[in-house]
Amino acid sequence: MTFPVVGDLYNRIFEIQQSHPDFEVDYQIWNRINTSLPEHYKLPDTEILERIKQTVP
Repeated sequence: MTFPVVGDLYNRIFEIQQSHPDFEVDYQIWNRINTSLPEHYKLPDTEILERIKQTVP
């Protein structure tokens, strides 16, 4: 069964955490994403964030 839940439930997987209590995500899909990631992985990962910072003036 699939149903919407508050997206903040999955904030822990994001390197930059922001609260959006009015934003809903599909529970089944996000649980699949969450359980598929390595234990301490963050989206986007630190390496990608550093590369972005280097390209922004």
